[in-house]
Amino acid sequence: MDAGDRAVVETTRKNGVGVLHNLLSQDELDAVRRELDQAYLDLNMGPGEPGSRDSLRNEPLLNYPAIGSLFSHPRILEIVSAILEEPRPFLLQMKTNRYTPEHKGVGRHTDGSQTEPAEPFQWQATMIYLDDIDVNSGALTYVPGTHVHHFTSPDNPDRPLPTKKDIQAGDYVPVELKAGSVVFRVPEVWHGVVPIHRLRRYITGLYTSRRKGNALVKERIQQVRESRKNIPEASVPEHVRAYWRY
Repeated sequence: MDAGDRAVVETTRKNGVGVLHNLLSQDELDAVRRELDQAYLDLNMGPGEPGSRDSLRNEPLLNYPAIGSLFSHPRILEIVSAILEEPRPFLLQMKTNRYTPEHKGVGRHTDGSQTEPAEPFQWQATMIYLDDIDVNSGALTYVPGTHVHHFTSPDNPDRPLPTKKDIQAGDYVPVELKAGSVVFRVPEVWHGVVPIHRLRRYITGLYTSRRKGNALVKERIQQVRESRKNIPEASVPEHVRAYWRY
């Protein structure tokens, strides 16, 4: 791993969000965009209604080679592995999001539980953006360092978890980036999205550790494992299987 990617790992673990800028070439970006637009048509989601958020999930995405390659991209997986301290992360979820303007954005929240503390760095989200985001349209906003408030603490096992009021009152900062860049977001970090005035598309992978996780994450893993028993492993591209298989 080079110094730049190592810096992404360190920033993500410290702040809850890190950015790998300009990972995809223009040709790669164009290929993923074409496939994503086609996938929405093939799966009866259409071109997108104004103000809507549309998502596609899991194994059907693997039928599109350029999209499927992102879930096992070597640099992305190397960074995820380092954040989780897990040599072979488990690919819990594959997902796309498409926001069609004008969209109000997303309110401030956390993806962590507000009733059960998380084990530190038990899972990790990646978002490969297919469109530019900035403070004028679609920027992800977050409060640096807030993910740790949701982690178990051996020194203070009875500390309360943050409240919804705490999350709303945080000092949020925006992320600006160009299409083809990757955001690494610890799910527990407080985050939101500013109003969206341009098309906003991204591909998400959600990876977990195989060694640690609170009860809620372990339950989700078990549910996914059960559902995948109905999917022939041979239908999953070989480059994804090592992460798709538990």
